[in-house]
Amino acid sequence: MPDSSLKPAKVRWTPVERYGFRVACSYLLLYALSSGNDNILYLIPKAGAKLASWLSLAWQKPAVWLAQHYFHVSGIGANIHATGSGDTAINWIGIGLLFVYAVIGALLWSLFDRRAEYRAASQWLRFVLRLTLVIAMTNYGFSKLFPMQMPPPSLAVLNEPVGNLSPMTLLWTFLGVNPGYEIAAGAVEIAAALLLFFRRTALVGAILTCFVMSNVLLFDLFFDVPVKIYASHLVLFSIAIISPDLPALWDFFWRHKPASLNSLWAPAPQHRASRIAIRIVEMALAVMVLSSVPGHYESFAKQLGHARNPSELTGRWHVDAAIDGQNSFKPVLTGNSLPMTDLFMEPNGRLTLRDSSGILWRAGADVQTKSGTFVLYRESDDPIVYSFSQPDPAHLVLTPADRVSGTLRLTRVPLPTHYPLLERGFHLVNEWPLER
Repeated sequence: MPDSSLKPAKVRWTPVERYGFRVACSYLLLYALSSGNDNILYLIPKAGAKLASWLSLAWQKPAVWLAQHYFHVSGIGANIHATGSGDTAINWIGIGLLFVYAVIGALLWSLFDRRAEYRAASQWLRFVLRLTLVIAMTNYGFSKLFPMQMPPPSLAVLNEPVGNLSPMTLLWTFLGVNPGYEIAAGAVEIAAALLLFFRRTALVGAILTCFVMSNVLLFDLFFDVPVKIYASHLVLFSIAIISPDLPALWDFFWRHKPASLNSLWAPAPQHRASRIAIRIVEMALAVMVLSSVPGHYESFAKQLGHARNPSELTGRWHVDAAIDGQNSFKPVLTGNSLPMTDLFMEPNGRLTLRDSSGILWRAGADVQTKSGTFVLYRESDDPIVYSFSQPDPAHLVLTPADRVSGTLRLTRVPLPTHYPLLERGFHLVNEWPLER
């Protein structure tokens, strides 16, 4: 028999509760459906990606205008650009716009809606946020389970004084030194996604997600990782979907009183067709997540293959000259428009560039030895296609196919053959802590 001491569900919300829900619902849905790739709209073939793009334009276009004309942002930050950062000036302005949209939308909602409570709407919101978190946590988890998010320390970082490292690079190096830690972290994130997906375990999954993403957010805040907006919203999503069960959790864990979870993890519509549609969405999500696993594995296997059989160009190359037909300087520019001075071909096939100020930049390369082509991919610009030749093992010449970029003449810089950071390994017995 049910415990008579349990409080009945509220049937009427206060005006503050109703308006607060309208604002929160509007804001969370706007962000979930218009920001990032972890978007359940992508479950809709073809049309979903276009719809998500249209929704994002609703804040991106005004954010660009405000950045240029109101906040007077100049330089690269004044426009949307290819970047590994999720915390650009335009992103922050866009978050402010989403909140303004939510407030205005809630006011309009209030004018036309006189319902006493929003339990059904809350269930739909919870459903959307839960599936969004499932996608996000699986993407995070698989990129760590197949350790690619924090790869082993690059040659560029291994040959950089610790004091020169940025806090983010120091964090990435710490997490990437031993892939076992990264794999364990990824397994926890995938476990959180699996628990979230099944309704009987969704609350446990939401709580685990909240703890995991709170730790990620602390890393982002204290090591200046530019994913603060995204990580904070994943924490916010998890709190939002836990909140309907907070009274029951409080009664059970703090007050040690009998409690039951009365909230639903998926809407309970009256029509059978709607219930079938919800199941189809959940099944489509499962298919989408599972279909992404081979891609993660193939990327990791490719990276592992490069590491086992590194290119003959692996190492550090210093740019001696960049010339065109008239012998004028034509440098390869990095993200901050400074010329590249050094190029690091990493054993795992990745590429790192150093600019004239000493800053390191992630890049990519596709080297085809048989055809003699070298394609340089930069984060913020179009790739440059070169043909390459080696007069001798210590020198490299990259000739551009477009006849516009300068020909690069590079010299190999000798590097150490051993790195204690990578070779120390695990020791169960330590008579002294090894510090060097």
